[in-house]
Amino acid sequence: MTESTQDPPINAGTRELLTEIETRCHANPLYTRRIGSFGFLELEESWGDEATIINTARISTTNSRITDVSQCGEREKNLLYQLLSKNHGTPFETVHFRWRVIAPIFVLRQWMRHRICSYNEFSQRYREPITAYYVPDSEALTVNGFEVLTPDLLERYEARMNGLHLFYQEEYNAICQRIQQAEEAGTIPVIKGGKNPYRARARELLRNAMPVSTYSDLYWTINFRSLMNFFNLRRKPDAQYEIRQYADAAFEMFRHKLPLLAETMERVLRESS
Repeated sequence: MTESTQDPPINAGTRELLTEIETRCHANPLYTRRIGSFGFLELEESWGDEATIINTARISTTNSRITDVSQCGEREKNLLYQLLSKNHGTPFETVHFRWRVIAPIFVLRQWMRHRICSYNEFSQRYREPITAYYVPDSEALTVNGFEVLTPDLLERYEARMNGLHLFYQEEYNAICQRIQQAEEAGTIPVIKGGKNPYRARARELLRNAMPVSTYSDLYWTINFRSLMNFFNLRRKPDAQYEIRQYADAAFEMFRHKLPLLAETMERVLRESS
């Protein structure tokens, strides 16, 4: 395939997504982040807090409950620490978070190594792909000051990504025109409403040409116990740069939402390392 420096046109779905990102950043500034040229992360919802964990842990020892985190004194703070440091994990599974994640496919495939959670991802089977791909920034291009990808290599990389996205759009448009012509000629039936199986099959096949640098979109729902493991692994200095950007952004949102739990977690992780 001939490499192309022409940027692929932004399709309607991608324009809608860009508008949604801007809307969410304005509506929920404390819990949204733009990452790179197209990436996005939002903590949309959470359920439970430090009081939830305390009450869950005490179920076998007392009927005394606290109603919110403002009632956490030194006794409750010490209980949180003791539970987490001694790996009494089930009380921490009662607190949940739901994130909206827009990231390159290669980042999401690393993300999905964390399996004790729920994912629901955008499907190129039902919609055209997002017409955006990952472009490494200056930090991503170097290791210890050594330029791994030179400007010339980066230019060729972008040309190849543009070419793949253009290939999809040009071929999909051509297939849709042939389908319309066949409908008009009576060769195939006209499908009114619902899923058109001919266009759907075209999307199913052409998505195979999309590179893993293409952005995808998903919901991620996870309890705190599993989220702590994600933070521990993906925020380390030797974690891959791209997923570390998302993990660091997620942690800052989490810390703002539940500062006492975040402080306790950081203490336990420091001591364990």
